[in-house]
Amino acid sequence: MSGECEQYENRFRDVTLPPFINGISSILSFANSVAAFGSKELEPNESNQLKQDVEKAYAEMSKAEKEASGLINTMTTDSLQLVKDLDEAKRKRKSLEDELQEKKDLLIWLESQRYLINDQLQAARSNLQHTENTLNAAEARKGEKLTGRDMGFGLMLLFPCVGIPMAIDYGKELNSTKNLLKEVEEEKHRLNGEVKKNEEELKNCSSEIPERNKEIEKLKDNLVRIEREVEMMQKASRALADTKTKLKYCHNYLSSLQGSVEVLYHSCEDLYSLEPLMTLIEEIFNDIQQQNSQNELLAYDSRVQKVAKKLRAIQKSKK
Repeated sequence: MSGECEQYENRFRDVTLPPFINGISSILSFANSVAAFGSKELEPNESNQLKQDVEKAYAEMSKAEKEASGLINTMTTDSLQLVKDLDEAKRKRKSLEDELQEKKDLLIWLESQRYLINDQLQAARSNLQHTENTLNAAEARKGEKLTGRDMGFGLMLLFPCVGIPMAIDYGKELNSTKNLLKEVEEEKHRLNGEVKKNEEELKNCSSEIPERNKEIEKLKDNLVRIEREVEMMQKASRALADTKTKLKYCHNYLSSLQGSVEVLYHSCEDLYSLEPLMTLIEEIFNDIQQQNSQNELLAYDSRVQKVAKKLRAIQKSKK
């Protein structure tokens, strides 16, 4: 932004110095006439000469003031646009910060979910293993009961009085074992589904975490970029404000001098003697010689200093 501020200063010199120098040069010509004519009553040709110098000085000073005012208005527009851009950049930064925090919170939640699902999966697998063991035991028991039932029928044929109660007992045991086997098979089926579901959830969660990490890193990069933009805009805004203040001081100086020359211009419409205007003329001469850091873009120019030096010499010669 320092380059842009320098461009504003250079532009200010380019548009104001030429008419300003022309204006004060006309004042210098006017000053030479004032020194020559003094306070005597002026001849028409003398009066016309003075009027021409003042008219040219007024026209050139007005042009310089108008150019300076236009440039400052442009800077004001640029400053307002920069403020809008800065506000927009700050809003983007806030949005990125909020989004980044949301992604971090989501990542934390996903990590916790992964641990939770993994624990649930281990428990489901353990339960499944226990159920499979129970199923194997029930199937073995069923086989034993089937064998026992055959033995009961055989005993019933051989020993009717003993075989009937034994067959009834084996029948009850067999039905109980079948019911247990059915329940265990259903539980195994349910646990298989639960294991599969947990495995799928764990897979999805594990695959989502790297994606969320990528999003977080991208958001961090974008946030760093927008923070640099905000910082640069803030510096640019401060630099532009400082330059605008500097140019406004110059413009105020120029505007004040132009106002005094305008008063002199209107006072010379019916000019018969310089005596009533001497105080105003002295003020204008003194203003042109005024040099400080607030009007340095104008007053420090070597051509301006040359005119100021000649005016100073004229004033000294009159004392």
